[in-house]
Amino acid sequence: MKIDVVIVGDLYVNCYIISKNKDAIIIDPGSDFEKIKSFIDSNGLKPLAIVNTHGHFDHVGAIEDLKSEYNIPLYMHEGDEFLLKNAVEHASMFGIFGIKSSNIDNYLEDNQLLDFGDIKLKVLHTPGHSPGGVSLYLGEAKVVFTGDTLFKDSVGRTDFPYADFNTLANSIKNKLYVLDDDVTVYPGHGPSSTIGYEKKMNAFVRLG
Repeated sequence: MKIDVVIVGDLYVNCYIISKNKDAIIIDPGSDFEKIKSFIDSNGLKPLAIVNTHGHFDHVGAIEDLKSEYNIPLYMHEGDEFLLKNAVEHASMFGIFGIKSSNIDNYLEDNQLLDFGDIKLKVLHTPGHSPGGVSLYLGEAKVVFTGDTLFKDSVGRTDFPYADFNTLANSIKNKLYVLDDDVTVYPGHGPSSTIGYEKKMNAFVRLG
């Protein structure tokens, strides 16, 4: 199992590529289609699907081009479909252009097991930053991709009309902090961490 990160876009989104035996899953391809494609092709990978942690514009911009290039489906929670549909408009409000919208092919559900052959991901619905936000647990590697729910020493923004801090805190405590302390946290932006570290040190949501 190999996990690589391609940092994309003006907001430095962590686009993760999980691969095993050349099969690959793409998580949160925010933009920079050519950069992501170059990594995939130069490593001889075969993408099977795109799985998004949420629908904010900075995490979705390259989805449509990747779907077309590799004929692969997009998995996302239905709760964030409105964000995906409005990605172009939302991006323009931040002065960011060139983002493309797309369509969800398969809806994610809480506790769903995504089976891509040698790559198996468990879906954890972790709303708060967005209604359809999810985290993706890769049990074989003991890692969790938290999107913009949990960062190293921080958490996702909750100052949007559809966001809520208490909901976010409950998601983190009840879905993420119940994982083993040695599980690596791969967030949507910034450096990695561990569940154990965040439980003790996160200034926003801490246990103990």
